[in-house]
Amino acid sequence: MGKDLIRLLGAGAWRDRLRLWSGLVLFLFALTHFLNHALGLWSLDAMMRAQLWRLAVTRSPPGFLVLTAALLGHCALALAKLAGLRTLRLQRSELWQGVSGFAIPFLLMPHLFESGVGPREMGIVAAYPTVLRVIWPASMVWHSTLLLVVWLHGCVGLHYWLRGETWYRRASHVLAALAALVPAAALAGVVSAGREAAKLSEVSLGLGATGAFSPATRAVLSAEAKEATTVSYILVGLALAIPVLALWLVRRPSRLSVAYVDGPLVRSATGSTLLEISRAHRVPHLSVCGGKARCSTCRVRILEGAETLEPPNEAEKRLLLRIGAAPDVRLACQIRPSASLKVARLLKPETLLSTPSHASEFEAAGVDRVAAILFIDIRGFTRLSQAKLAYDIVHILNSFFAGVGRSIEAAGGRVDKYIGDGVMAVFDHPDGLKGAARAAMEAVVAIDRELTNINQQLVDEIAEPLRLAMGLHGGRLVMGRIGWGAAAQPTVIGPAVNVASRLESLAKAENVELALSRECAVAAGLAIGGLGVQDVDIRGIDEPFPVVLVERVADLTLTRVE
Repeated sequence: MGKDLIRLLGAGAWRDRLRLWSGLVLFLFALTHFLNHALGLWSLDAMMRAQLWRLAVTRSPPGFLVLTAALLGHCALALAKLAGLRTLRLQRSELWQGVSGFAIPFLLMPHLFESGVGPREMGIVAAYPTVLRVIWPASMVWHSTLLLVVWLHGCVGLHYWLRGETWYRRASHVLAALAALVPAAALAGVVSAGREAAKLSEVSLGLGATGAFSPATRAVLSAEAKEATTVSYILVGLALAIPVLALWLVRRPSRLSVAYVDGPLVRSATGSTLLEISRAHRVPHLSVCGGKARCSTCRVRILEGAETLEPPNEAEKRLLLRIGAAPDVRLACQIRPSASLKVARLLKPETLLSTPSHASEFEAAGVDRVAAILFIDIRGFTRLSQAKLAYDIVHILNSFFAGVGRSIEAAGGRVDKYIGDGVMAVFDHPDGLKGAARAAMEAVVAIDRELTNINQQLVDEIAEPLRLAMGLHGGRLVMGRIGWGAAAQPTVIGPAVNVASRLESLAKAENVELALSRECAVAAGLAIGGLGVQDVDIRGIDEPFPVVLVERVADLTLTRVE
């Protein structure tokens, strides 16, 4: 997971990376702030003690510098992105981030100044008893709205940043529960501590008998809050004026045309990215990452006009190199046409439209994964089926598939497809190949045990016990929803799949129960010393391929993998 996070932190254009990094700093600040609120469920004293630790970090020179830079940088980069918009046809996540981002300054300004953050010359310390007497109960609705908007803004941003990661999807139910628990506990803590603060009779540092700021102090704070809010309105108004002007320019007499293969011919002014041109003219165009150069789903092949485009920037070049793209392939979110183009969208948007839910976008678009692939086949089933009625064949196969399916799912894998009397299973894991191979081997051992039970159940129906041939290999492959219409299903493709299939055929030819790559065996913690490794020729691989042949799965020993 650590390597994946490093990769994600470095993905995309530099502006998007800075906006992400600054957003993570602000999210961490908000998280610790809300957890501090939640301590109010314990006591007001616990809140105050924790606040001292927080302020020791956030108000230290380094902490204050990082936090201020993150706040100003995040706002500036968000406004720059807004200013660069050339269409208002945005994804739902982008719309929510924009609306909530605009709301936060107006909700935040009164909170900052009512908390005594503004006029430092007054020597006011934003102690919890003081702030709570301002918030509870008069301003509770306002501050609760602020807390929820800030938290949702951050959570939505995190979700759309991490949603393509396997470990995130596996932990999503736990993270969703925590995401709901944090604001609930924070609000409950504020209510509990606010009631406790209301019982205080006197508080020092310029507070009256009610435990709130004095009238004169509150008047100054309120005036400065109004001034800051007015400044926010002006800045946001100016920021909105820029994209409005840009959108008007886009709708001026067109200077270039974009012809889409299997699509329309549209005209646009210069300055927009190709992805923005597609959205502005309602041309379906996939973009899972939202146009941040973190995925390649918006890629196009430039058929005419490639010479008029600027060379790929650093983020686009890195991503195109990673996917091994041809020279005529570019990212629609990064190129800004200055002359007419003819392009072909390489990922058809119709695939996305056929998916059952928004969560299926990654299956539709295709993502890279490191996974283990297991092929299982019943040996001699063709001969067995010739002597059976159709009902008997279906009954035997379903009994076998039920047992195998339970073993695969119990080990953390999934059945990808049924191939006649065989099964293909996929195992992906947050720990990469090590975890995936380990899960696949656990499934192999469980399937072997399950086969004994199946043979006992079918002893009166088959002349000889069922025997299996299995092939296992792992590596980087592509997961995606492949096919057309209702028949499109999530599956995997890539060299690792082909090798696993050929290892299953090798197991049949060598009359063993399992053939697996040495790489998978080592990753799974399989004790291969007594099994031996053979170099075999695998079609599609130029060099001899090291394979472990297992005559009897029941004799395997899985060692502990740290």
